[in-house]
Amino acid sequence: MKKLSILGLCLVAALSASAQKSLVKEVEGKAKGFNADFAAARDMLKPAMTNPETANDAQTWYVAGTIEYGDYDNLLGKKAVGQNADGQIMGNDLLLGYDYFMKALPLDSIVETDKTGAPKLNKDGSKKIKTKYSKYMVKKMAAHHQDYVSAGQYLWDAKDFDGAYRAWDIYLNMPSNKMLGNDAPAALPDSVSAEISYFQALAAWQAEKLDAALNAFDYALSKGYNKSDLYDYAVSVAAQKAAAETDSVAQEKANRKVVYYADLGNKACGDTTVKYLNIIINDKINNRKYDEAKELLEKAISVSPNNAELYDVLGILYQSQNELDKAQEYLTKAVTIDPTFPKGQLDMGRVIYAQGAKIDEASATLPNAEYAKIRKEKVDPLLRESIPYLENALKNESTEQEARRLLRSIYYSLEDEANLKRIESM
Repeated sequence: MKKLSILGLCLVAALSASAQKSLVKEVEGKAKGFNADFAAARDMLKPAMTNPETANDAQTWYVAGTIEYGDYDNLLGKKAVGQNADGQIMGNDLLLGYDYFMKALPLDSIVETDKTGAPKLNKDGSKKIKTKYSKYMVKKMAAHHQDYVSAGQYLWDAKDFDGAYRAWDIYLNMPSNKMLGNDAPAALPDSVSAEISYFQALAAWQAEKLDAALNAFDYALSKGYNKSDLYDYAVSVAAQKAAAETDSVAQEKANRKVVYYADLGNKACGDTTVKYLNIIINDKINNRKYDEAKELLEKAISVSPNNAELYDVLGILYQSQNELDKAQEYLTKAVTIDPTFPKGQLDMGRVIYAQGAKIDEASATLPNAEYAKIRKEKVDPLLRESIPYLENALKNESTEQEARRLLRSIYYSLEDEANLKRIESM
């Protein structure tokens, strides 16, 4: 077997490294000019991006980033004159260009030398360092800063939600990126940061990055975003996170976040926004803070006395404390104000049914004759009284299932076979 000398191996390695560096320079040339072929340049550069001799060379990543920004600029030019340009490709160009330049920046340091090749020294004795590509890269990124807003939109439209999140994240954080130094873009106005971080939160949600979505919602809030849609989505994301948690501590933390957003939404949109009040009041009830829950509702009713939902929630609150007569009083107001309110109809029927069930349970141990008398005079009339409300609730999809369950029980108890069959056949 032919032997290779150590010197020969070193020579081969040196030639290989030299070839890779020459390749990088050649690619750099192909990625410039009016006739630049970015796809070819990208393919040619791939070996240098993994070769040990060039993978840690600033020039490799500088050239890689130049290709991506160049391709973006080329497509943007086509788009400006009405030609077809793939927005998803444009968005990915900007993401890759940024990533490559950020990889090149810390590698772009060269020790200055004198005529003899010795390193130049600073006053403190450290070696003087200069950069070759950094200034160009920083200016290129800063010049494209605003384009990252469009990139996020392009990627969102292509349903690349993770990419959209990253594009908007780059846009938000580029002004404070220390690696860009004094050439970083100017700090964003709070109103702009708030809106973009809101969009970023939606992208993170769609990408199922729930923690990132919640962080982005919080950032938008801290910058003054105050539209009701944020609170709606933030509540939904926090609730989704709570449902996905298997650890009880983490689940409780997410549930507290739901209440936190509902409380903020309630303060921002007013006490008459029942969707937030429901969450807050349920939390109060779960923690047995009944007086606080009542106070919230009574305050809201004083502001909006014709809101059927508020009376409905207050009625349910009294029902949860087993104050059924008081519950019926407020539920009667709810269905009187809005007879078409399906939940009001369901809750009214349910409370009347509960009154009958309570009497029935308390009479269960009485002698048969006494029990039959109470059933006839008190229980059955209440069951019949509940039927029209539950039949109304049966007509609405949101209340149909619970209404059917209660009606099945009522018709069975009343021995009304015809209606029982009707309900069971639905």
